[in-house]
Amino acid sequence: MAGLFYWNKTAGWFPVQSGSPVLIDQQAFEDCCCVTFSQTWSFTDTGFIDGGQDGAYRAYDDPDDVPTSPWTIFNDGRSLRLDWEDDQNCRSHNPYTQSATATAVIVVPRAMVMTVNWSGMGETQDPWYELMSLYVNGNIVGSAHAPGGGQGCSGMGPVVSDPPPPQQVTLQPGTHTLFIDATTNDPLYHFGAWYRFDLSFAAQ
Repeated sequence: MAGLFYWNKTAGWFPVQSGSPVLIDQQAFEDCCCVTFSQTWSFTDTGFIDGGQDGAYRAYDDPDDVPTSPWTIFNDGRSLRLDWEDDQNCRSHNPYTQSATATAVIVVPRAMVMTVNWSGMGETQDPWYELMSLYVNGNIVGSAHAPGGGQGCSGMGPVVSDPPPPQQVTLQPGTHTLFIDATTNDPLYHFGAWYRFDLSFAAQ
């Protein structure tokens, strides 16, 4: 048996390239490799101006495909960041209400627990702005909003979440949809505002 092989307890040896046989732990292999994104994240945004679109609606799969997307993907697709553009009244920049969505289809071959964590910063003037809702398979998992406080343009504060993160969702074998919906809800009192989302998975 020439060449390099991986050992699988149920399927035997896997040929790969060249060299000596390598023994790997099957459970560790499954834990590492059993969650995939069946497609790239898909995104929308409207009300943004930094890419020259003057607030127009956009839909795309890769933030690098459009000028100055508010979305950033990292951690192999399991983390996202949404950065709001600075506002009209405090920073004389964006005169529009900004909205953005992110969608991912997640495929798991066996029962998994998905942990969803999020954080963010929003205005300290009024509470019901920089809104965010996160859904799994159409069911809301968490929401958040700016802290408010009547402080005008004094700065941002940590968002208020209900329920607080992190939250866990059991995913049965098959396909699942994660959806994030967010909006500034007006063009005022937000500058340096953002959201971040982190996903992790463990076998049930």
